[in-house]
Amino acid sequence: MPSPKADITLDEFRAWARLVGIALTEEDIVELHKGYLGMMQLAARIPQDRAWEAEAAHVFAPLPGGRQ
Repeated sequence: MPSPKADITLDEFRAWARLVGIALTEEDIVELHKGYLGMMQLAARIPQDRAWEAEAAHVFAPLPGGRQ
């Protein structure tokens, strides 16, 4: 079942993007909105009993040498 957040409208996303504080063009916002909806649709397809596998620990591990 899709997440309720996946149903965010472009206007809601635009308002949300304003809160970030980064200067985004209208084209940026439209593309980011499409990507956000796509990502949420894919995330909704992950079975709940396997959700822990979606965030592999090595993906979020610190970079070697103290690089950020």
